[in-house]
Amino acid sequence: MESKEGDAPRKKRSRFSEAETDVSKPQEQNLRDEAPKKPKIDPAALAKMAAAAISKSLPKHIGSLPTEDKERARLEAEKKARIQQIAQSTREKLNLVQGMSWGLEKKAYMPAPLLLDEQGRHIDAMGNVLTDTVAPVATLKANLSVADAQKEVPKQVNPYLSFRSIEKEDRVDWMDPRLKTTKRETRGAKNFSFVKQGTFVKQGEQMRAREAKKMLAGFSSGRNPNAYVKETVADVDESDDVATTAAATEAIEVPMKADEPVPEVEWWDMVFLPKDKQEIVDKNGHLKAMGRTNVLDYLGDLRLKHAGTSHLIEHPARIKVVRKEQVVTLPIMLTKAERKRIRRTTRAERLKETQDKVALGLLPPPEPKVKLANMMRVLQDQAVADPSAVERKVRAQVAQREKNHEMRNLARKLTPEEKREKTLAKLKKDAAGDICVALFKVPTLAHPQHKFKVDVNAQQLNLTGAVVTVAENADINLVVVEGGPKSIKAYVKLMCRRIDWSLKEVKPKEVGDEDDDEVTKEEDEDEGDGKKPKCYLVWKGVVAKRAFSNFRFQECRTTVTARKVLEAKHVEQYWDMVESYNPALDGQDEDDDE
Repeated sequence: MESKEGDAPRKKRSRFSEAETDVSKPQEQNLRDEAPKKPKIDPAALAKMAAAAISKSLPKHIGSLPTEDKERARLEAEKKARIQQIAQSTREKLNLVQGMSWGLEKKAYMPAPLLLDEQGRHIDAMGNVLTDTVAPVATLKANLSVADAQKEVPKQVNPYLSFRSIEKEDRVDWMDPRLKTTKRETRGAKNFSFVKQGTFVKQGEQMRAREAKKMLAGFSSGRNPNAYVKETVADVDESDDVATTAAATEAIEVPMKADEPVPEVEWWDMVFLPKDKQEIVDKNGHLKAMGRTNVLDYLGDLRLKHAGTSHLIEHPARIKVVRKEQVVTLPIMLTKAERKRIRRTTRAERLKETQDKVALGLLPPPEPKVKLANMMRVLQDQAVADPSAVERKVRAQVAQREKNHEMRNLARKLTPEEKREKTLAKLKKDAAGDICVALFKVPTLAHPQHKFKVDVNAQQLNLTGAVVTVAENADINLVVVEGGPKSIKAYVKLMCRRIDWSLKEVKPKEVGDEDDDEVTKEEDEDEGDGKKPKCYLVWKGVVAKRAFSNFRFQECRTTVTARKVLEAKHVEQYWDMVESYNPALDGQDEDDDE
């Protein structure tokens, strides 16, 4: 096939697998065209390959001719020389081509063309957008510190030129707290605003509703500790419709107090009125019946001269002090040895005073303290003459001394009434400090012993509080007590350790209930496998003031009503704590199992 006109002639390949150079073109242009396609070739390996190809092209009959040894050696020598000559010439040509191509690469380097799309972004030949990542330039630490110092220098701004007014269209309803604003920019937000109609009326209704709740709270005073009487903590209507009850409680109307009439004259201005004007006004500043037709213009009649004490200077009368003021000295803390020495010295002085009175004849001499051990030594002659009579006399004296000792102890002993007063004084002194509160979650209080112990011990310890039970859920029962730290500690010990909460209410037996007894025994055996009922201490802490005036019981039908009972006392959080209490999280169940 003949090539078309204008097409480049096809290059022929040489015997060394290299394209022949075009003679018509300059040598430098040929080398430039071949430079990018320069392969990595080992000259020694290429020479060996060329020699092997030449050896294959030699006629095969040369090695097979029946020649002599000299001819064979000559041919082998020519063959080796030809191979070395071809390898040397090939190596020289390759070295020449590589040397010329290296010099031309440096001079003939051309950067890649810059390709941009319609938006001016850098793209490659395929049309993909290229992202140039700028690598950080390494520099010295000294240069970095100078650059950081230049960045930290604040730019000076003229405060008079930095104001920027905000147009009404650009304002937004929210403000980013990170942005700093000046007073001038926020001045428009502090404009005069009107109160909506009915705002204060609504606040008044809310205050009256709170007062109505306070009227619901309170205990009935008086209680017989020997008999259990069911009295309520707060009167709350328990109806089937809980929403209706809540709405009725919120909508209780409190009667409005009548406004007191404005007096004609304030009481502090009455002393400055003339006597004729003071006669027609009562002590509260209102006009009397005889002067209601007159109009009192007391502002024009007020004069300082009408006050009888305006020209006097009153000094409080001095009170003569009856007793002298004594300097209060703090007692010195003595050691045990010092206290024993002082007690011994005081006793010796008291005995010395008694001996002096006996010596002066003011007191009769005391009888000798005779005992059976020293009877023969004290009563020498008398004991020998009549020992039986002396023994009876000594025994009588010992009995008399013992009786006198017991009488002195009885005289110092407090009466039951004094004991109660002393105990009550201690409890009041204990409660005079911090008011402690203990909140318990107890099982059912159906057993009468449980009610009695919870009630009477609270009264004996001078505690206030309440017991709230729920009929629909017998497992949630609240006991809250308030008092001093010592009383609360004793009551916690009673509730958590002393009372046996596993006791059950004993129902009266009826005729024909033998089967029921067997069923009850089986139920008791089944219940014995479960956990033992226990009282849990939910919370113990200190409050500012008491919320209850005494200790009362109240039974509610639902948990909503029970919460309202405590809400009337402003302690509804107690019920929330008991209702959401989990003994497993507190670890009290684990302590009980151990």
